[in-house]
Amino acid sequence: MKKLFDYIFFTRPALFPPVWTIVILGTRAANVREGASPFFSSGILEIDWSFVALLFFATCLYAGVYTFNQIHDIECDRKNSKLFYLAEGMISIPAAYAFTILLDIVAIAGGFYISTRVGYLFAIILVLGILYSLPLTNFKGKPSHGYWSNAFGHGMIPFLIGWAFLDVISLEAAIKSVPYLCGVGAIYLNTTLPDRDGDKATGKITHGVRWGVKTTMQATTFLIVMSVITAQMAGDHACLISGIIALPFFIRALSTREINHVVTSTKVAILALSAFACIYFPLYFLILLAGFFAARTYYKARFQIDYPAIW
Repeated sequence: MKKLFDYIFFTRPALFPPVWTIVILGTRAANVREGASPFFSSGILEIDWSFVALLFFATCLYAGVYTFNQIHDIECDRKNSKLFYLAEGMISIPAAYAFTILLDIVAIAGGFYISTRVGYLFAIILVLGILYSLPLTNFKGKPSHGYWSNAFGHGMIPFLIGWAFLDVISLEAAIKSVPYLCGVGAIYLNTTLPDRDGDKATGKITHGVRWGVKTTMQATTFLIVMSVITAQMAGDHACLISGIIALPFFIRALSTREINHVVTSTKVAILALSAFACIYFPLYFLILLAGFFAARTYYKARFQIDYPAIW
């Protein structure tokens, strides 16, 4: 049983909620457009199983991306003192590859089962994930490649996946996804700062390594402002209000240049956006709550650490 939970948490489930949130908001955006029929119900226990299936297959997709990344990032993770599974030999490399391939097969098959347009979007995510981590292409070690891979792969495309669940991909969908492209880009840049020393030691050139805290935070603050502006233009109240709530925290991090303030600004942005997803899809709150306490219990029992932390 302990090994089973190791494999489950090897997929980095703490990274799933931001993706789930944007998929939910993409579906919501397609649902409320003029002439669309109601999709989300107001009841917390009323379940649309086809939508739950979409979230499940999306979870498998991103889980495969994250496990593949860990396979090719062992030394960097060791330097940054995180993700013990491969670095400490808890899961073997061959087993990690087999698990990753299984996740990819389930995800792609499930995506095309839901719809052809969802399947193709899933395939794009998978290709981006491979290009990001594979040593031959190494997008993760190149600032511009890493930035755009994450902004598209965790921002714009998850929104389009949610939209494609209910409607065809259109120019309207692309325009409405821009606030998420900017917002997730900002969050990605933030995440390169706490790991600067470990990344630099292993030759990984991220924005945090190349630009330092000040310039990186200038860029993230600009991107949050752009997210707010484009959300206003797109009529996306969830992204607009979340950006307004998060902006003062990004400005504070820019002013102080303290890593704990950088981390806080990221958490505020994610939590604010997740709150709107819970309003639109109440069952999501129960999913987040259950996942949080399950993770806290596992990490405390397995590694004697308090993770994840809301604040």
